[in-house]
This record gives sequence, C-alpha cells and structure tokens, in this order.
Amino acid sequence: MNELLKNSDCLSDKSIFSETMVELTWQEIKKEAERNSIVLFPISVVEEHGPHMDLSPDIYGVNIICKLIKHKLREKGIDSIIAPPYYWGINKATERFPGSFTVKPETFKALLLDTIECLYKWGFTKIFTHNVHGDSLHCSTLESTIDEIRNNLGIDVYNLFSLSKEVIQSHQSFRANRPGKYSPDYHAGATETAMIYTYHPDKVNVELAKTLKPQSSFDEPLGYVGDPANFELENEKEASNKIADFYVQVIEIFLKK
Repeated sequence: MNELLKNSDCLSDKSIFSETMVELTWQEIKKEAERNSIVLFPISVVEEHGPHMDLSPDIYGVNIICKLIKHKLREKGIDSIIAPPYYWGINKATERFPGSFTVKPETFKALLLDTIECLYKWGFTKIFTHNVHGDSLHCSTLESTIDEIRNNLGIDVYNLFSLSKEVIQSHQSFRANRPGKYSPDYHAGATETAMIYTYHPDKVNVELAKTLKPQSSFDEPLGYVGDPANFELENEKEASNKIADFYVQVIEIFLKK
C-alpha cells in the first residue's frame, strides 16, 4: 500500500486544493495532459450540516475520496489528476437554512460545461466526475449535463456513479448495516459526521454532536437527518477505502474496454 495511504497525512490536509491541479504550474498540467492522465472532477456543494459542523463536509468528503482514488490508480500504473473542486451546486432540500448556497439548474449546467470545455481544450480526453451530494435536482442536472456534453460536444466525460452501473451492472453498498443504527441517516448524521471527524476531527463539535437526538427529516429544526451522536460507532476509514476501491475498479474496467 502506498505510504501516503498508510499514514493518511495526504487526506488530512485542510486545503480544498490539496493534490489538485491548482497546486501545479501550467507546464506541469500540460505534461499531465500529454501523458494522457485521466481527470477526476470532484462535485459537491456548500451546505449547512447541522449545528455541530460547518458548511464544508461535502467538499472535504469528495476531495478525500478523489485523493484515495488517485493514489490507488497510481499503484495500478494509471495516471490521474484532480480538477479543482466544483461546489456551486443545487440545494433544494436545505435552501431554507442560512449557508446552503444554491444555483439555478441552468447556472449549474453552464458552469460545469465551461469548466469541462477548459479541460478538453488543454488536451485531457477522459474526465470522470465524482459527486457526493444527494439532492435529486442536483443529481439529475449533473447527469443530463454530462450526457449532453458527451453526446453533443464529443467530450469523453462520465459520472462515476452512473458509469459503475453501466460497466459492472451494479452499485454496491459500501457500509454494512450496523446493528441498531438509526435510519434514515444521510445528512450530517452518524455516517457523515464520522467521515469528517475521521480526517478532520477539529471540524466537528464533538461535545455538541453527542447531545443531538436522532432526526428523521429536514422538517425537524436542526438541519440534519440521522443520528450524529453515535458517529464514533462508524468505521469511516474502511468505508472510504471501499468506495475508492470500487471506483478504481470501475475506471480500470472502462479503460480496458
């Protein structure tokens, strides 16, 4: 296993540009394109995450997975580069909470198109987006935009989630159902709180998190869905590595085809 993955230092860097092309010179980016590096494009949002976390979990979460994918691909001899994180997405479910920035679908589409066209003009021929935000309008807009870019502009861009179902006809669950785990738990609950605490512990107000009672929907007042108080019962290092391993497999199979 790569040393960077053993000590996890690379995953704990608090810069959202860590290991992305933002930290490279233009000449280095040119060389990455010339060696046919694939692009990993993290997609997320700036969104409220309850009273115990700030607005950044989606951004940090998607960066962590993309960095894991990048290092695991390198071990298999596949060059990749991470684009700057995209975070002006759509937040219909949480837009009533201060801090949940949301853009119109046409804005989302235009920004995504422009950034992907830049990558294509620089010589990158295969682009894989990885999205961690579950808002239904956000996801459907992302999907339709990627399809349009690929079909109408001929740019080889794919959404990893959808590509996984196309390539291996399934999308596995990355977490075993922990006995007694509260459900639903999909926004700033045990799972997401554990993800951020595992790699950026100072970004979680642990004392407050442990006082929070489970909430089942956004109709309840505190802006989370799940059981953040029990975040320490989750094994997020194992889960995030499983996610990365799965998408590495998807990319490998796709490239061989």
